[in-house]
Amino acid sequence: MILRPFYYYDRGCAAYLCGCGTFGQCAVVDARVDDVNEYMAFAASKHMRITHVIDTHIHADHRSSARELAQRTGAGYYLHESADAASFTPLRDGDGIELGNTRVKVLHTPGHSPESVCLLVTDLRRGPDPWFVLTGDTLFVGAVGRPDLPGHARENAAELYASLHEKLLRTPR
Repeated sequence: MILRPFYYYDRGCAAYLCGCGTFGQCAVVDARVDDVNEYMAFAASKHMRITHVIDTHIHADHRSSARELAQRTGAGYYLHESADAASFTPLRDGDGIELGNTRVKVLHTPGHSPESVCLLVTDLRRGPDPWFVLTGDTLFVGAVGRPDLPGHARENAAELYASLHEKLLRTPR
């Protein structure tokens, strides 16, 4: 598996490119504005084709270039089915995405935003167990995502608590 994080410390964000070098397929997760060429160049340097572009959530603090990246590469653009957006392929809780020897399982984790998802990633060359999870803005090192951005903070906090305790804390370790 090839995994390349793109950290933007000055913006408090992260994007990821992950996929299978053997089959040359990859996904870009949470693509940031102004970085489309960087993702495309890295994929090309590894002889990979971007086949999936996934946003873990959408709202004002997440400035995405996912649609542009999908359009320029011919990849599909993916969001959770509850997203208030147009022209995307819907993801549902439990869906799987195949990228050669890399498998991605979708976990719907509302709370930070209604459509938030986390992505449980397995590298079949390493074994059948998940290797890592991309949590978007649901979970950070030492913190959780803000439940107050889309409004209804109390209800969103309850959803975030459930997402953490009923989904993320139950993932295989």
